[in-house]
Amino acid sequence: LACCFVVIFLSSGIAAAAADMVGYINLNRLVSESKMGEQAKADIKKMREKKEAAVAEKLKKITSLRDTINNMGDKMAPEEKRNKVEDLKQLYKEYQRMVADAKEDITREDRQLVATILQKADAVLKMVAKKNKFAIILKDPNAIGYLDPDVDITDLVLKELNKK
Repeated sequence: LACCFVVIFLSSGIAAAAADMVGYINLNRLVSESKMGEQAKADIKKMREKKEAAVAEKLKKITSLRDTINNMGDKMAPEEKRNKVEDLKQLYKEYQRMVADAKEDITREDRQLVATILQKADAVLKMVAKKNKFAIILKDPNAIGYLDPDVDITDLVLKELNKK
């Protein structure tokens, strides 16, 4: 009877130890180091370059019109000068709106891509957790005072995520 008690006690201790496994993942690394994250960064870079080119073109028009007004303004009829100044103001408003829209578009796209990556990573995370018998996986290690670096499973999740 005592022997059965010891066996039951030891086996429940082993089960409790397995159920107590805790790990954490670094979400920033998942986004930046995964294949999907690298593709997302490349897509956002292309988008940013395209928007910067459009903004630069608008700025070029503003600069050209401003230079025309500064250099030729004294020789223009008052109404023509006033029209050019109004055109310059309108171009500048369009430029400011274009810059703000570009920033907003890039930020929105970045958030959407990160959300997509994290959604796909969540399924992989659950699979890794079950396979390795983790009871708890923390996604925000900064919320905890200290975590042993040995419980970082980011590499395991990245490896599985990059297979997909």
